[in-house]
Amino acid sequence: MAEDLGEKTEEPTPKKLRDSREEGKVARSADLTSAIVLAGGSLAVWFGFGPMFNRLGLALERVLAEPGLRNTSPGTWADSVEVGALAAMVGLLPIMLVIWGVCLLANVLQVGFLLAPKSIAPKFSKLNPLEGAKRVFGTSAFVKAGLDSLKVGLVLCIVILTVNGMHGKVMLLPMLTLPAALLAVGELMMQLALRIALILLILGLLDYLWQKHRHKEGLKMTKQQVRDEFKQMDGDPQLKQRRMQFARQLAQQRISSAVPKADVIVTNPTHISVALQWDQATMDAPVVVAMGADHLALRIRQIAMQHSVPILERKPLARALYAQVNVGDEIPHDLYQAVSEVLAYVYRLEGRAVG
Repeated sequence: MAEDLGEKTEEPTPKKLRDSREEGKVARSADLTSAIVLAGGSLAVWFGFGPMFNRLGLALERVLAEPGLRNTSPGTWADSVEVGALAAMVGLLPIMLVIWGVCLLANVLQVGFLLAPKSIAPKFSKLNPLEGAKRVFGTSAFVKAGLDSLKVGLVLCIVILTVNGMHGKVMLLPMLTLPAALLAVGELMMQLALRIALILLILGLLDYLWQKHRHKEGLKMTKQQVRDEFKQMDGDPQLKQRRMQFARQLAQQRISSAVPKADVIVTNPTHISVALQWDQATMDAPVVVAMGADHLALRIRQIAMQHSVPILERKPLARALYAQVNVGDEIPHDLYQAVSEVLAYVYRLEGRAVG
């Protein structure tokens, strides 16, 4: 019934997953990425760049306490501002690099290393106003808006609770020196950022799990799609059958020309047949000129009987030759003894000299 309705009940095939990944369609949560960046950046500032606030505070205090600042010439004031701005940029550069690295890590953790040029290729469907309206006013957009409102509410609650918890320190800020006040504000901001990051990480993980489930459901296939993909990968069954028939015909033609030249046929006795030829003048070792299993093995025995080629049942030898040697190859060294005994036996039956 599901097949008749075209319902997508089948899990996506490896090819479907690979094509989706090449197009850049992967499960990824932007909320989780933002939360990881916020947490990583906050920790980097807290542990690695805390002294920067103290240095900036001292520099600002010296600038503001400069005697005769009002009488300072515009050129001197501009130089001071330029030096301060350069110092701030140098101090912020490591933080920006860390945040960039954390952002890259957050995406790699979710989707791995992925280069998808197809995802940035221009598509005229994206310019369709109807499709854009569906994305803005669709069900998914309203659900996302509701979740974003919930996140904003949670963040506001965290801000209020954090500020209330540090009410005493906030009230003492006007009484502190400028460096101490900057450190206190920095501590408040770090605690606030880490608490917000913790809540956003939890929400981001839930969103990532939902995105994975949604992505997997979106890639599900109908039974007909699975069959069509199998045909594309493996070829049309009728063409494949014709190719197999053609290959069997070629094999039978080779057998028809090679078996009459063989010295002996080694069998299993019915499932495997191997034709061996040995010419002491032109060959270094006996050569397998034909082999086959099941119906080809039967065909080899039929041709051998028509041309009076000896047929010997040697199960272990036949299996070893069939497993280790290809048609046209010499026999391996470890089978020399067994093959020489077979050839010697055949030569004695025919009254030929043993080489």
